[in-house]
Amino acid sequence: MMPRKFSDSKLTEIVVNMFAMNEVMFIYYCGSDNYKTKQKKSDTDLTVVLNNFNGIIHASIEGVDIFAYGYENFLQRQSMNDTLPLYNLIHADDVINMTENLIYVNPSYQTEYNSIIALKFEDVLPQYLDAVIEYFNQLVNVEKVIVKRSYHIIRIRGILEKYLETGKYDVNLNEVWLNKVFEHKKNWDKDLNTPDHLNQLKTYLDEIITIREGLRK
Repeated sequence: MMPRKFSDSKLTEIVVNMFAMNEVMFIYYCGSDNYKTKQKKSDTDLTVVLNNFNGIIHASIEGVDIFAYGYENFLQRQSMNDTLPLYNLIHADDVINMTENLIYVNPSYQTEYNSIIALKFEDVLPQYLDAVIEYFNQLVNVEKVIVKRSYHIIRIRGILEKYLETGKYDVNLNEVWLNKVFEHKKNWDKDLNTPDHLNQLKTYLDEIITIREGLRK
């Protein structure tokens, strides 16, 4: 694991000061830290859940990207509520690794935290894949562009390969798929900025669609 820029205590201090008017319920690493796809130039991304707050906001401070949710909004994300932006829904699987990426939990909200980690992601997998398909179809089939965040197409395709074997959705990729993700993140705007790579992304997305069609709901 790559060294982190700030300690957990420093990150907690940054977040608590940023949201001084709200109670911070819990904080965890999301993004590449959570998915174990971190590279040298990767940002530090945090998910923050707040009490007495309504909405979703994105803020950056001291090189840290913070995605803050009101508690009810966070629950909506995890239940795949389609009133939320697709961009937020497609990251809902980061709760699977939340425990090992936990930075802070307010003891007053331990019960709420426990209820989140007890959720079974497979229960919402069909709806999650619907969000993934809609979001990335716009990029690869409509706009026909290659962007860094399209590594999630590769990531999710790799996860689904193991899911088909085990029935468990595990965000930790094997070495083969992890290397595919790293290659995309490193060269998406260089050697991989080609029609062939775009077609490969389309193929992975088509395979995700086929797998989704085989699920109930």
